[in-house]
Amino acid sequence: MLDKITLTLILASAATNALGSTVMKHAYGGDSDMVSSGLVGAFLKIALNPWIVLGLGLFGVSFFFMAAALSRAELTLAYPLMSGIVYLLLLAIGFFIFHEKITLLRIGGMAFILAGITMLVIKS
Repeated sequence: MLDKITLTLILASAATNALGSTVMKHAYGGDSDMVSSGLVGAFLKIALNPWIVLGLGLFGVSFFFMAAALSRAELTLAYPLMSGIVYLLLLAIGFFIFHEKITLLRIGGMAFILAGITMLVIKS
């Protein structure tokens, strides 16, 4: 089982990762025309957006929390656990903030992901 510090590091990594994704979605979530000006134009549009800089910063913070967690836990446990938490957070954020639909298929998929993570966490 994970100790409190390792679990806290994994949770912090997941939270900052989900927040980084949320900021990215906020920055360009409604822009279906992003690449209409070509790849260079899309790159500049992304690189010059302050929300993107914030999102990348949050991903960077997430990386450091995960690196610290991986120094204390197995990769095959810590990373799937963090990813599952990110998926759960993004499902809630997508629903409450971006008004995305939660279908039975998505709920089923999440159940499988959580079941898999549970099996990884339980000691055999």
